[in-house]
Amino acid sequence: MLSFKLAAQNLKKGLKSFAPFIVASVTMFVLLFVTAAIAQSPSLEKMKGGAAVGQMMSFAMWILAIFGGIILIYSYRFLQLQRSREFGLYDILGLGKKKIALVSFFELVMSYIATVIIGTIVGIAFSKFLFLIFINMIGESNFNLAITPASILTVAAIFLLFFALLLIIGTFIIWKSSSLDLLREASKGEKEPKSNIFMALIGIVLLIVGYGLALNVDNPVKALSTFFLAVLAVILGTYFFYISFTVWYLKWRKKRNSYYKPQNFITISSMLYRMKANAVGLANITILLSMTLVTLVVTIGIFLGSTQTVERAFPKEGQYTVYSQEKTGNQLAQDLQEKADQAGVKISNVTTALSADYLMGNGQKEGEKTLNITPTGDQKTAIQFSMTTLQTLKNLDENVADISGNQINILDYFGAYPKIKEFNWFGTKYEVKDIMATQDLTKYPIMVNITTPMLLIFPNDAALHQALEVYNKANNDGEQAYQVSPSVTVNFDIAEKDQERLTNALGNNDGDHMLSFRSAEMKEVRTGIGAFVFIGLVLGISFILGAALIIYYKQLSEGVQDKRSFKILQEVGLSKEQVSKTIKSQVSMIFLLPIAMTIVHFSFAYIMISKLIGIFGIMDSQLILWISLGTIAALAFIYWLIYKGTSLVYYNIVEKK
Repeated sequence: MLSFKLAAQNLKKGLKSFAPFIVASVTMFVLLFVTAAIAQSPSLEKMKGGAAVGQMMSFAMWILAIFGGIILIYSYRFLQLQRSREFGLYDILGLGKKKIALVSFFELVMSYIATVIIGTIVGIAFSKFLFLIFINMIGESNFNLAITPASILTVAAIFLLFFALLLIIGTFIIWKSSSLDLLREASKGEKEPKSNIFMALIGIVLLIVGYGLALNVDNPVKALSTFFLAVLAVILGTYFFYISFTVWYLKWRKKRNSYYKPQNFITISSMLYRMKANAVGLANITILLSMTLVTLVVTIGIFLGSTQTVERAFPKEGQYTVYSQEKTGNQLAQDLQEKADQAGVKISNVTTALSADYLMGNGQKEGEKTLNITPTGDQKTAIQFSMTTLQTLKNLDENVADISGNQINILDYFGAYPKIKEFNWFGTKYEVKDIMATQDLTKYPIMVNITTPMLLIFPNDAALHQALEVYNKANNDGEQAYQVSPSVTVNFDIAEKDQERLTNALGNNDGDHMLSFRSAEMKEVRTGIGAFVFIGLVLGISFILGAALIIYYKQLSEGVQDKRSFKILQEVGLSKEQVSKTIKSQVSMIFLLPIAMTIVHFSFAYIMISKLIGIFGIMDSQLILWISLGTIAALAFIYWLIYKGTSLVYYNIVEKK
């Protein structure tokens, strides 16, 4: 078995070349393994919301699998590029392409076995660490992670498919290449991109379009609908920017008289060569870093803001809502107190709130100062409203502008209508006295979500009832199946140990009333959002890994090329210090460009991202800003560490005698 022995010898002697591929394979295996272990854990069945968490983790597993496949193909292709000269020599020495392909087959088999064994061992150990993070996020101390054979076999099967695909790709390249092609392959850079003024302009236009879409978002609904268009435009614009604009700009500089000054000559010609050789790779790094930044900011923002959202919806621990007009708020509060006393339960800090919810209408702006509401027809302009009264807010000690007659105040959750002065409610006109923001109310229960972006505040109960009559009449199609009526919510504090007894005393939730508790809601929210954030963190790690891998290979290829450049520049008269300074500054510029572009991309996308986070009811702009700045700083630091770490490979090659 010459091929097998040769493959084993290659792995042993060429471990330095194989190491990045093996590390990438093992890392992706571990990340997939952890995700699969949680998704297929039997303990999920015992956890509230466990089915939804399992579905989310399964979805994340397949997203990771797709990304992992791309990473492995890229890594293996670079490994083949490094070893193409070796394969060319094998062919010249008479080994033949069939046996060369067989050598590659045995190398992949051994790499696969090593990946599965090492990945499983590391995965079991690492899963315990990530599992603790996951448990902390979902707030379920009773959930135990059980490593099942199914999770190991699932990931092993996925990687078997990956390695089979790598074998097909590798065999095809070996089969179609001549010995001379294989010998020359290692010295080739990336294919020179075609660049011209037209393609450069397309790149700039695409970036402007993407940035424009992101900047002109004024509410979460619009952010959700335009997000993918903006992302697509920026991704394409990024590729065109690196491939065409930078190369075109350097070629333009080359045509100017200043090009022939010694310093400009070396810098421009060298940078032109580098951009030609690295354009696609740098675009890939920029996109991966941007994906990492957006993923982490959104997931961390949602996780940290979810507690605040629940607290806004539940000013007190308990919330008792009655969908009936038979009794006033004070009467319902008294009834609740009597039921609590009978059950031996203590409740305190009781407040009441009158409201009407789930009112739908089409919102059409007439200029900047008028908003017309008509019966629902077009889902694109549909708005869901809630109503309350000035007296309700005053009773809660909220600071609200006084109104009377046909005046109203509007709480605009998403800041979509900052200049509205006239509000036309199904033909009835109101004067808008004040446009309020979410933070202006601190004690009124607010459940901010994508479907209810507006709270209408009327002067008194009579005005609210009149507005509801107008609404019901306007939406009556002759079969009036549903009449919207006000509801009264009683908010109160209660010990968690007494909640079950009060629930039993009031009876099950039905169409007439609903009893809910902040602590229970918090657990439910943390279960869903915690799983979502965990997925975001795992994906973020994967994206950073992908960027690190590309940077490593770029440093490797740059080192090989710059070793030749170093020698040539010295031969034409430059000192060793000048050459070293010139090359190092160019390499630094090349690798700092992606993180700079990433920060620019994110800066333009910030408004859209904050609106997307708003879909989950998180409207604290200061919190989102600090999370964004902190994540940018952390990512820049990690990128710097990756750059410095991979630079050792570069300098070892360049300075090697």
